Amino acid sequence: MPRLSRCLPATLLFACLLPTARAASTVRLPPSMCAASETIFRDGFEAGAAIPSDPSNGSGGAYPGDVTRTIAVPGLGTRSYYLHLPAGYTPSRSWPLVLALRGAVAPASMASAAQQIRGNWAGWSDSQGFIVLAPVGNSTQGGWGAAGDATEIGAALDDAFAAYNVERSRVYLWGFSAGAHYGHALALNNTDFFAAYGVSAGSLEQYACTDNGAYPPTCAALLSGAQPKIPVDVHLGSTDPLASAPYTAAGDPQRFRSNGWIDGQTLFYVPFSGGHTYTAAQLGEVWNHLCPFALGP
Repeated sequence: MPRLSRCLPATLLFACLLPTARAASTVRLPPSMCAASETIFRDGFEAGAAIPSDPSNGSGGAYPGDVTRTIAVPGLGTRSYYLHLPAGYTPSRSWPLVLALRGAVAPASMASAAQQIRGNWAGWSDSQGFIVLAPVGNSTQGGWGAAGDATEIGAALDDAFAAYNVERSRVYLWGFSAGAHYGHALALNNTDFFAAYGVSAGSLEQYACTDNGAYPPTCAALLSGAQPKIPVDVHLGSTDPLASAPYTAAGDPQRFRSNGWIDGQTLFYVPFSGGHTYTAAQLGEVWNHLCPFALGP
């Protein structure tokens, strides 16, 4: 069974879910690691610091393209989740993975929303060379944070690690809307599992923490305690209702800065003209900000 190095707050209805963490520092990778082809680096023509490597060495999964896998999740029974394997995938080398969390939808539409998120990332997956994993979740209201969601995500990650050769030092998270709220909590409480993460139209105070003490932890406590300072991309529209009170998402960049994040190094804040949305082009921006980071010892 998978385990967390640190469990998420019980008040947030998380459970210990992720495979045992193997690293606790952030490493910046050489530029070639984020090129469409890594041939030059892998052939030894680019010098630099040692590159973290923790391949899962999984095999047997279908590839390339869209894949649906069915797993048994403790307490939930049989569940499906969705993958996209890049066009160049081969199990002979390890590949980065993006865990992509959908926004809130009607419960009957959660599976199709997860597939849509996978499809929105697929082009970048193919051109940049990473695996996309989109779980469904089991909320009766269509969002994230229901009992069992964390267990389902952990089981999907375990299954992907076993079926494909995933580079476990380069597992990233991205979420939209409710998936971003939940993603803040999941990433910030597991900085020794995720190398970096991104949120589009998300707010720290919607799920991960509050400044007013309505429920623990406070945002200051959560962010000050996060080690290492996991790199984060924040995309937020100027007319997104979440930007202002009572949701306060526009204040999140300063919350990060006040607790040790540095603009252009560990914090990538991208305000844009628009509302509660994201675009395919923005997903490329997110990837460009997450890709340069890996977990090291």
